[in-house]
Amino acid sequence: MKYLKVAAGNAEDARRKLIEAGALDTSVEIVREAGHVLFPVSKEVKIREAGVVELEGKARKEKSKSLNEALAGKLTESELSLVPSAFDIVGDIAILDLPDGIVARKKVIADALLSTFRNIRVVCLKASKVDSEFRVPGIEWIAGERRNETVHMEHGCKIKLDVSKVYFSPRLSTERMRIVEKINDGENVLVLFAGAGPYAILAAKKRKCYVTAIELNPSGAAYMRENVKLNKLDNVKVIEGDVKKEAPKLNGEYDRIVMPLPKDAGNFLDVTLPALKKGGVVHFYDFAHTPEESAEKVLAITRELGYKARIIEAVECGSYSPCLSRMCVDFTVGDINPGKR
Repeated sequence: MKYLKVAAGNAEDARRKLIEAGALDTSVEIVREAGHVLFPVSKEVKIREAGVVELEGKARKEKSKSLNEALAGKLTESELSLVPSAFDIVGDIAILDLPDGIVARKKVIADALLSTFRNIRVVCLKASKVDSEFRVPGIEWIAGERRNETVHMEHGCKIKLDVSKVYFSPRLSTERMRIVEKINDGENVLVLFAGAGPYAILAAKKRKCYVTAIELNPSGAAYMRENVKLNKLDNVKVIEGDVKKEAPKLNGEYDRIVMPLPKDAGNFLDVTLPALKKGGVVHFYDFAHTPEESAEKVLAITRELGYKARIIEAVECGSYSPCLSRMCVDFTVGDINPGKR
């Protein structure tokens, strides 16, 4: 069997060219070895810096149609009932959140995921809740390639990150685009608690705006700088630091402020609102039972700070627990109460 041998870094480009030429033999397994990928070919195709080698081909195994099908016969019925019906995929990394009753079977489940979904190369376990200073969950590698770093594609943007070092939720993709679609060309946008930069990168890529993004986590800030380069952007300023210290330096400069920290965002409105231009909009995230509950919270906090807020919209944008959901309150404020100056 003839194989085209290419360096791993050029593998995706070579795969695309082989598919376009109708030369990739999909009935035979692709071979991966140190630093190279070997594609089985049905006819000769000349690709720069690639060589042809001969190996004994291995027939490609038929993938299971679903995770449950792949686990049939490997787990008991009671164990199968505990397997989550959904899981997060960041780039090519699947992140499982397993209940205690099934954690002991994590390797079996991880191997089944790898055998079922061709786009998954790594499987990790969410081992603890997000409760550290940098909002990073405990991540445990289970199976696949031994790495935690990946590049996630979202609405045409590249987000590179290490899932064990930087918080990122692929489930907020639709919500991030909802915010970006509200941005007008020429706006100055401030993104707080910016992580690896999903809000900032998406806004800067999709709109002709200027983005300042603040992130406390050094790893998050480093990946955000790298993502600015990956997406060839020149309209994003990354600030590594504490919002409490950095936001007060930005008085009255911004048309729009994004605050994607549902757990504690209310504690930062005192330093955030002075950075807002008159008529500007804040996107405030919160955990609550209803959108109305979050809207009342915003009104109460801003009133205490001496502002009169006007709620533009309050929406539910994701589940957090059986009792709570992630909410976003879009609001604006009038002039500060002179008595609070």
